[in-house]
Amino acid sequence: MDTKQTPDARPSPPAGSTPPSLMGPKAWFLLALGLAVIAFASYRMVRLIDQNRVDARFAPRQFIDLDARATPQPEGPHQAAASRLALRVAIAPVVSPEKTMERYEAFVEYLARKVGRDPVCLRRPTYAETNELVRYGRCELALVCVCPFLRGERDFGMQALAVPQIRDAVTTHSVVVAPRSSEATSLLDLRGKRFASADIVSYSGWIVPALWLREQKEDPDGFFGEHILAGSHDRSVQAVLMGHADGAGVLSLVYDQMAAEDPTILERTKTVFKSEAFGVPPVVVHPALDGKLKEQLRAALVGMHKDPEGAKVLAALGIQRFVVPEATLFDSARALAKRWEAR
Repeated sequence: MDTKQTPDARPSPPAGSTPPSLMGPKAWFLLALGLAVIAFASYRMVRLIDQNRVDARFAPRQFIDLDARATPQPEGPHQAAASRLALRVAIAPVVSPEKTMERYEAFVEYLARKVGRDPVCLRRPTYAETNELVRYGRCELALVCVCPFLRGERDFGMQALAVPQIRDAVTTHSVVVAPRSSEATSLLDLRGKRFASADIVSYSGWIVPALWLREQKEDPDGFFGEHILAGSHDRSVQAVLMGHADGAGVLSLVYDQMAAEDPTILERTKTVFKSEAFGVPPVVVHPALDGKLKEQLRAALVGMHKDPEGAKVLAALGIQRFVVPEATLFDSARALAKRWEAR
């Protein structure tokens, strides 16, 4: 008996054969590509949200023209308050940007209140750029390192207004730290190794250990296998802790502060070099800064420890007090820098 096949009926595949795919290779490729694009977009969105959360902590509170001494305001009863001058304080990258803001924001705000100005904290990525802010009158006050101070003193008469006294001393050291597990026991043992410093003109991070190597008849420029510019002293220490560097030259004040905040640092690192003492990095001004403002700033600094609010700010920075430096405080550093530049 004959059977009629309906128009919709399809022959069954032969026994044992694989049913044909509902999608061809091109369709599968487009589907995979689409899923990849969606996944990447989702990843970027999550990263963007996370980054925005971090950046919000350090978002600028105001923008200021570095060339402007004051911003003209409309006439009115609040004109005097609205047109106040800014106290622009430049901070050299002794510690990383996030640490700079965390540690010095209250310090800058305190000084600004004392002199009746609006606080503005300025930070540049290198020591040289921070010096330029002072040199060209783009800031009223600056916290700089020793070598930049000596260069500024020589080039345009930069003046040390005050220096911090820490643990009854106004001197510090250059130290070279290495991993606790390292076989190195001296700076000479780091030959061919990776070395980190905050900056190429960092007195404690590079110039002091480099000059010591030269006095040992070594060429500091070719002594290390790699010289890593970490950007700040705390990042130099972190480079050692994370295994990115085999040794790092740092300011002992920063290393000691880090160890006080995290005692495990002393368990994970060791000191393989320590220099003679030299003056603590100063707070400086341009010699042409208005004389009245200069004296107001000096008085505010040296009187901080007597003011309960100022004493609290100092304690957060690990500083006992600010003092006016003696003229001879930086003589040893001047002599060493002169030897370095005579090479």
